[in-house]
Amino acid sequence: MTDTAYTLEELLIARMSKEYRGGRLGVGATILSDLSARLAKTLYVPDLFLTTSSRAAADPEVHAKALSEEWTLDATAKMSLDWEQMFRMIAQHKLQIWIGAVQLDRTGGSNISVIGDWQRPRAQLIGARGIPDDLWGCERLNYHIRTHSPKSFVEKVDFICGFGRSPLESSGSAHPARPGVVISDLGVFDYGGPEGTMQVVSLHPGVSFATVQERTGFDLPDPGPDVAVTAAPTSEELRVIREVIDPEGLRRLESTEGGPKLMLELWERELAGQAVA
Repeated sequence: MTDTAYTLEELLIARMSKEYRGGRLGVGATILSDLSARLAKTLYVPDLFLTTSSRAAADPEVHAKALSEEWTLDATAKMSLDWEQMFRMIAQHKLQIWIGAVQLDRTGGSNISVIGDWQRPRAQLIGARGIPDDLWGCERLNYHIRTHSPKSFVEKVDFICGFGRSPLESSGSAHPARPGVVISDLGVFDYGGPEGTMQVVSLHPGVSFATVQERTGFDLPDPGPDVAVTAAPTSEELRVIREVIDPEGLRRLESTEGGPKLMLELWERELAGQAVA
C-alpha cells in the first residue's frame, strides 16, 4: 500500500533500502543512505549488520537517527570494531555501501578528492578516503548524488578515486567492485548501458528524460516512452521513516530545506531532549 503524500527524501530512502542483502554490513555515507540501511534492517533484512560512522559501536539495534548518535547506538551495540577488523570485513566482501560522490562519469569512475587539475585544483575535497579499499572488497559500489547536475555527472572525473569499469574485470587476475546503482534527485541509474555505460533504470515521479539529459554531462541512452517510474514508498515504509528511524526529520538536512538554520534547530531540540532525559 502506498501513500500519495511523501517527500523526495522519503522516496530516496525507500528506494535505497531495496539494495541491501543479508548477512553483511550496511553503510550509508550520506544521511539518506544511512537511514536506508536502518529501514532495510527494520523491514527487509533483519540480519543486516549496522555500525556507527566511527565503527566504535557495531551491530546495534535500530535507533532513531540523531546528531550525537555514537552514544545512542553504543547502548545496544553487541561489539565494537577497530579499523583492522573493519578492513578484514571489507576484504571478505561483507561491506555494502552507498557513497556520496562529488563526481561520477559515464563508465562509473568516481571522485571525492579534488575538482580541477591535481597540481592546481579549484577545490580540495576530503581525499580518496576508503574508496580504494572498498574497490577491492565490495561486489559493487552504489552512489547517492544529492543534486543531479552536469558538474556531478561528468564525461570524465577530474581525479580517479574509484575507476568504475576496469580492464581488470575480464583478466581473471582481480575482481574489483563494479559500479552499481546510482540514485539522484531525478532518478535511478546503473551501468548496464552499451559497453558498461550509465543508463536510466527509473525516473522519479514527474521527471522527464529530457530534464535528466539536460542535467547530465554526457549522453545517456534514451529509455523511450515506457521508462519505469521510481516506486513510491509504502505506507509502512513511511511509518518507519517518520516514527522509528527519523522522527526528528534529519533527512531534511539533505533537502532544499537544509542549511545552518535547520542544523541549529535540530541541535537545540536534541540537547533539550537530553536535558529532560
